[in-house]
Amino acid sequence: MGTADSTPLIHACWLSWLAVESADQHEVVRALGLVDVRETAWADGVELIDEVAHDEEEPFSTVVVTPSIQGWTLVVGPYFGLPYARQTAHITDLCRELSAHFGKAQLFFHSEQNDGEAWLIAEGGRILRRWVSECPDLALGEPFGVERRLLDAYGITGKPEDLDPTSDLARD
Repeated sequence: MGTADSTPLIHACWLSWLAVESADQHEVVRALGLVDVRETAWADGVELIDEVAHDEEEPFSTVVVTPSIQGWTLVVGPYFGLPYARQTAHITDLCRELSAHFGKAQLFFHSEQNDGEAWLIAEGGRILRRWVSECPDLALGEPFGVERRLLDAYGITGKPEDLDPTSDLARD
């Protein structure tokens, strides 16, 4: 993700981010209770995100908060990784609380190392959907939006978590 053609894209081997529907970066920082907040250039933040994702000692200690992007503030870092067992329940509760305060909060995880994909969509204090591809038993809610369209394209009328995990369709 970048803000202009000359701005570097955010990427990491394990990329996790929280999106809060608020243009008020300082309010999002306050709501999250972040400490030791420092300003950084976009390029330095991009570099830091990838470094933190590879930090074996303190992978959950640092996040980068973006300026508002089309009315949303992003908070990027492994701390928001839904697939990490020690984070899933806490992050789900946090997203629910943030959506109650700001209206909408969404979490996303993408692995460039074939460790799966995950998302959590919350609105008005309710979890609408949580999906962790590597742990289908953690799913909550009904597929919708792009997830539903992809399932429909594959001819899957139900939920991906209801598929036989050993089937070719589930692996695809």
